[in-house]
Amino acid sequence: MAPESIPCKALEDNWPGLEAERDGVTYNEKVIKECAKALREALGRFIGEGGSAKGSSLATGQGSIEDLTTYTALDELRTQLQSVPRWEGGRTFAKMLETCHQEFTTTYQEVQKTFDTAIALLDAGVGKYKNVSDANTGGA
Repeated sequence: MAPESIPCKALEDNWPGLEAERDGVTYNEKVIKECAKALREALGRFIGEGGSAKGSSLATGQGSIEDLTTYTALDELRTQLQSVPRWEGGRTFAKMLETCHQEFTTTYQEVQKTFDTAIALLDAGVGKYKNVSDANTGGA
């Protein structure tokens, strides 16, 4: 379920950082690169880095989608619950386990995509700021 939208009227017009000079906002390429690096490291742990080629989001190590599918699907339990004759509660619970597992892995993949997007935005921001800075200062 998506979070509710924030009504526009609830947003203030003078958030800190909106006016760079007034708010003392500075650009620090090194800090932005470090943020991207930290996110990459966190994402690597999140998706099970070490199980695939560098930069690929298709890792197969501990914490990867494949790992979660293998170890959190509870297939044996679901099969056992469904095998009990005339026990609708067991079949219902087995179906709920399957649905919850699917929701969990879907959410896990969405978080991974959000990490990828944040990293891409930081990388793009560093490049854009560097280009503007070079143009303004005559740097190469």
